[in-house]
Amino acid sequence: MTTYVALDLETTGLEPERDRIIEVGAVRFTSGGVEAEFSTLVNPGRRLTPFIERLTGISNALVASAPPLDQVRDDLVRFLDGAVIVGHNIAFDLEFLRRSGLLRHADAIDTAEFARLLLPDLKNFSLGEVAAALGLPVTDQHRALADARLAARVFLELSNLAERLDPDRRAQLARLVLTDAPALGRTLGGAEASPPTRGVLPVPPPFRSVPVLNPRNPPQPIRRQDLEAAFDGLARVVEGFEHRDEQLAMAEAVRETFVEGGHLLVEAGTGVGKSLAYLVPAALDAIRNGRRVVVSTNTIALQEQLIQKDIPVLRQALAAAGAIDAPEDFRVALLKGRGNYLCYARWAASYVAGTRDPDVARLSASILLWLEQTETGDRSELRLGPEESAAWARLSASEADCLSRQHRHVREGNCFLWRARKLAESAHLVIVNHALLLADLASEGSAIPQFDHLIVDEAHNLEDVATQQFGGALTLRKLTESLDAIHRPSTRDHREGGALMLLRSFDGEPYAASARALTGLVAAAREAAQPFFRAVGALPARDGDGDRLLLTPLVRREPAWEEAEERWHALHAQLERIERAGEEAAKLLGTAPVELSDELAAEFRAALRKIGDVRALGEVLVNPAGPETITWAAREPEGIGSLHMAPLDVGPLLREQLFEPRRVVVATSATLSANHDMSFAAGRLGLDSPRMLELGSPFDYERAALLAAVDDLPEPNHPDFPGRLARAIGTLALASRGRAIALFTSNALLRHVSGLVRPMLEPSGIVVLAQGIDGTPRWITEQLRENPETLVLGSASFWEGVDIRGEALSLVMITRLPFDVPTDPVGRARAEQYDDPFNQYQVPAAILRFRQGFGRLIRDKRDRGVVAVLDRRLWEKRYGRQFIDSLPPCTRFRGSTDEVAAAIEDWLSRG
Repeated sequence: MTTYVALDLETTGLEPERDRIIEVGAVRFTSGGVEAEFSTLVNPGRRLTPFIERLTGISNALVASAPPLDQVRDDLVRFLDGAVIVGHNIAFDLEFLRRSGLLRHADAIDTAEFARLLLPDLKNFSLGEVAAALGLPVTDQHRALADARLAARVFLELSNLAERLDPDRRAQLARLVLTDAPALGRTLGGAEASPPTRGVLPVPPPFRSVPVLNPRNPPQPIRRQDLEAAFDGLARVVEGFEHRDEQLAMAEAVRETFVEGGHLLVEAGTGVGKSLAYLVPAALDAIRNGRRVVVSTNTIALQEQLIQKDIPVLRQALAAAGAIDAPEDFRVALLKGRGNYLCYARWAASYVAGTRDPDVARLSASILLWLEQTETGDRSELRLGPEESAAWARLSASEADCLSRQHRHVREGNCFLWRARKLAESAHLVIVNHALLLADLASEGSAIPQFDHLIVDEAHNLEDVATQQFGGALTLRKLTESLDAIHRPSTRDHREGGALMLLRSFDGEPYAASARALTGLVAAAREAAQPFFRAVGALPARDGDGDRLLLTPLVRREPAWEEAEERWHALHAQLERIERAGEEAAKLLGTAPVELSDELAAEFRAALRKIGDVRALGEVLVNPAGPETITWAAREPEGIGSLHMAPLDVGPLLREQLFEPRRVVVATSATLSANHDMSFAAGRLGLDSPRMLELGSPFDYERAALLAAVDDLPEPNHPDFPGRLARAIGTLALASRGRAIALFTSNALLRHVSGLVRPMLEPSGIVVLAQGIDGTPRWITEQLRENPETLVLGSASFWEGVDIRGEALSLVMITRLPFDVPTDPVGRARAEQYDDPFNQYQVPAAILRFRQGFGRLIRDKRDRGVVAVLDRRLWEKRYGRQFIDSLPPCTRFRGSTDEVAAAIEDWLSRG
């Protein structure tokens, strides 16, 4: 009988290199029950942060009297000896033990991975969520022994669940798991698993046929009374629904645009309810006239809001209004890019061949039971991590040609890409993101079914997404990932992997020789890459360029650039060799003695295509570009360089290819106007003379929001600014008792201030969480929502998209007016297109971002809080008045740091 030890550690942080263990909990058990327990606090030799104290319930006083790790080392090693270690995300705990010299190698089973195999439809794989899904009680989380006990129970329940699997399925699962996680594979009983036949492979649920759209000719226009009836329906089905004049005005403008045709640009302030304002008329028109409307968003959060909240309510309202007989008569499809869908044929071929790539084996194991549940094959259902992207790319429908050649799986209805297309073709409303909308342009309309009616929500993001979509970056990381896709050497952290492991699935010298050749070529390309990227990093910067250098004709004539070019030619030659050898390998796989061998070749070519894409991008970047393209070099702190390009102006492209061919275009956002003028946004988007409508928020900002200007700080370019800024942020955050976000335009300044402000706040129990230091933006946002005595230091994504309602966010601090960084090549080049670059481009662009930051505060009519601006240019510079006038009419205050702190306390106390 196998003996297991469930292990959990509490630590001072997430970095094994610098953090320390503060508590150890372990449970020794077998399938028959618990044999022994081990628990001890550990003195880490440093103070715990308030965040760790709050998360774990372990105080500095408790660890101060605990033994150091050296004193418990021998007891713990004896307790672990001879057992298979079990834990939730156990790699984290094992790395801490290795760093502490407590463990060199151990068989280990990760209960999170175990759960992902057996509970693929679970939305969250935290220990508590997995336990709840298994019906286990959860108590006292974030204490080591309690979590170890729970992990042991979770493991036993998962083992019982595995026992109940169909024997064939269990053998298949074990066979895959053995490649990547031998201990878990043995637990599943897979040591003797043999390759199954094609007949026992899982298939997805049958595809339900869907009706087709029948366009009405001529179309019948939607009347105003139809719109009013639908909103009356909303009032009947939504408890507490409020008719808002602004929402009805926007809906009427959208209705008129659908009737008359044309382009409409709408700014709808927070609280207008713009989603329903465009969804109602769009749905009425699509249903009545049998024509498709595409809605494009930038964020997943908005897509989720539309699919999970707005559209179910709208269906009920339309049924209540008599516009449809039943909710399902209004058909909606969420369509994603090809790379989001599993290619069933590739997965089946890879499985039958017996993949030896541990990454693909792990992913295939996660897919095995999910396949019989999923109707969409959408990767988002699997909750994959970033480290699984390369393996997914090999099994995804990206670049698959099944649709064009009517593959058997298409005819049988098992092709997930075909399913997604069929649903989209049938839908009245197709929801996409901006990236897919723009990819549809590049593919000449093959990504989205034909449409003449387009609604672009979060339209202020479209220019940036287009810049990324039609630009590119050649980095060492990107090249390394493309080489890893072919062959990744074995390291301490990873087993050998890559597409050439497909060759090793077959016996015979041709396969072995091909694998050896590719291994050598990939290694040679890695060697050639370093000199090239270092040569790019060595390019001399111009005054004011910092770490980014525009690649002007003058720069391209310098000796340093000639050196980079020579290094690129050497790397380019190596990549071409890989492509030639890789194509021969793909042809060899296409003749392999297994069913679906052509899919193995397609999987290999999918990995090989990454090499070709990188090589082609490099050629474009290294060679001089035309005047419509901006190219520049960037340098990382360690001296490694990278090359980048972006279109000078995406507006003409969007106008000609996206907007002008459509009968109806509605573009909307909460922030499109600078000082109540939307012409700047219209021009950047390429909307030529659209109808414009600016709708303010229905919220009472004078009651809800205090705009406070701190007037005792120096200008942002003053050497004393960082230190004085940190003091001001700390003082204001103390006044608000956390519940605050400080927005930065510079990551370097954010990191500097983070180190200064923590000692000011943590003794008072206020946790400081900094983007890029303490966690992901999503995790940091959740911490603020759950534990309001927190100060978040954020940049980039925190300026928009953060939606925290209530008192958890009561203070937003804007550290600097958000002008483009002077060394940003794209901003500089675009500004120079204007007669007055500063006033015509830089100021309106900064105002739009300033308004996005301001908009983080008031998200609900009951919200109340303060926006504090710590940049004296707001009132000292003439253009500052435009920033202020662009905001809703709120209460204003100006004073010193201490005076603003007092005003914050007073304002929040009146809430």
